[in-house]
Amino acid sequence: MDKHGWLFKASLLSIATLTNAAAAVQVTVPMIMKDLPNQSQASIELLMSVTSFGILLFILLSNFLTRLIGNKKTVVLGVAIAVIAGVIPMFTENYAVLLASRFMFGAGVGLFNSLAISLISIYYEGKERDRLIGFENAAAAAATTIFTWLVGYLMSFGWHMTFGVYALGVIPLIMFGLFVSDKTPTVTGASTSTVSTQKPKLNATMIGYGIFMFILFVTYFGMTVKIAPLFEQAGYGTAAEASLISGISAATGFVAGVIFGSIKQILGRYMIGLGTLAGAVMVLVLSMSQNLILSGGGDCSVRIGLWYGSASHLLSRSSQDGRSLTKFGINDFASCR
Repeated sequence: MDKHGWLFKASLLSIATLTNAAAAVQVTVPMIMKDLPNQSQASIELLMSVTSFGILLFILLSNFLTRLIGNKKTVVLGVAIAVIAGVIPMFTENYAVLLASRFMFGAGVGLFNSLAISLISIYYEGKERDRLIGFENAAAAAATTIFTWLVGYLMSFGWHMTFGVYALGVIPLIMFGLFVSDKTPTVTGASTSTVSTQKPKLNATMIGYGIFMFILFVTYFGMTVKIAPLFEQAGYGTAAEASLISGISAATGFVAGVIFGSIKQILGRYMIGLGTLAGAVMVLVLSMSQNLILSGGGDCSVRIGLWYGSASHLLSRSSQDGRSLTKFGINDFASCR
């Protein structure tokens, strides 16, 4: 299939719809706490954060599987695991099973997370690559928006039903399986010989940006886990309202992803610094907020999509070719999405 065709690009970008999906159900923490009174708040919140541990631990396995069975089979396997593990909480209240399924959801995402970006760098170059990286972020943000709003609706039927949103992962599973070729091509033009003859090398720039991304995402992920309990404990919002705000916030990430390429052309190397500064302002606003509107405005004002788009782009550009990200798992480690 022609890699410049819209169906190929849509299928390639479709796997990004699950990279941030773990965050969609974080607003159910208060509801799960009520149904599992024998578990502490920290234990319930662990159900949300354990997905990151799954991603981290499966970085090396992802690299091994990529070399062993190829990019496509690794992605298909990862998405399949994520979909199956994602829906298991619909059918049980056993804490051990819930914890294991959430871990395996992260493990599944970990198998294909870095490939969501590195495959773009392998298939495309130049402005087309920049544009598709922005679209990758937009696809992830759009999916998170849809998932979060669906979770908000499904919460009226109980927290078990909210995990049904992960069944939608069957769509990218089918699209990627059918329309993305199993063979990974090299980029065209002058860089062809470089890509095919040089081994990907880990460099200090990649490590630095990886650590930087990790810090950003740890900060943001902590806020997303705490936002629903904060609303209820502070008395100015409910879990459903937290879900609505999270969805709106994700929608701003979609906008940031769509315009990423244009912003990058204008701001250049200053983009990541300005994005981080805006993120710091968001954290400050949220820490001082005493009402729902201000909290929502602070969360939606800059959105992590700007941070992620900048750092992910710089990571992909700092490596000698897109395969470097897959080989070393830097993007997975950094984002833990």
